[in-house]
Amino acid sequence: MGKTEFLQGLKTELEGRVPYSVIQENLRYYDTYISEETAKGKDENEVIDGLGGPKIIARTIVDAAFDTEDGPDGFEAFGTAPYESEERAGQSNRSSRTAYEEKRSRNIHYVDFGKWYVRLSAGLIVFFAICLVMAVFFGIVGLAGWILSYIWPVLLVLLLLWMFRGPRR
Repeated sequence: MGKTEFLQGLKTELEGRVPYSVIQENLRYYDTYISEETAKGKDENEVIDGLGGPKIIARTIVDAAFDTEDGPDGFEAFGTAPYESEERAGQSNRSSRTAYEEKRSRNIHYVDFGKWYVRLSAGLIVFFAICLVMAVFFGIVGLAGWILSYIWPVLLVLLLLWMFRGPRR
């Protein structure tokens, strides 16, 4: 397996599992690493065999990315590390709440719109919300039009009566 095949295999294994920036960063790293090792006189295939297969490296990258604070799966829990160390030391000052409630209340999640299925889901939700708003609006306007279509003769008679009798004082 050559360098190009190795990098293409690594890219294929990482796509959809980590953000694009992580893929590009790792591709640059392994491209540079292989180039530097071959410049030192090692055979390219020997360097690639020493690294292991693209699947193994991709799995390591994905595992490492999930362990960081900016989790590529689209969710991140902020502020958990300082409290966990306090709890382990037994110095938690929050005795009125359980550890579960504390952990649950300080988790903040965000959605990663870098994934195609998240963008598709968000687009469908927005589309259906707009359809719902339009249906309600035009339903109300339609109902008002229907009511006015049956009430206009009564309104016309009342207008004529008012005109001929004049305003009352």
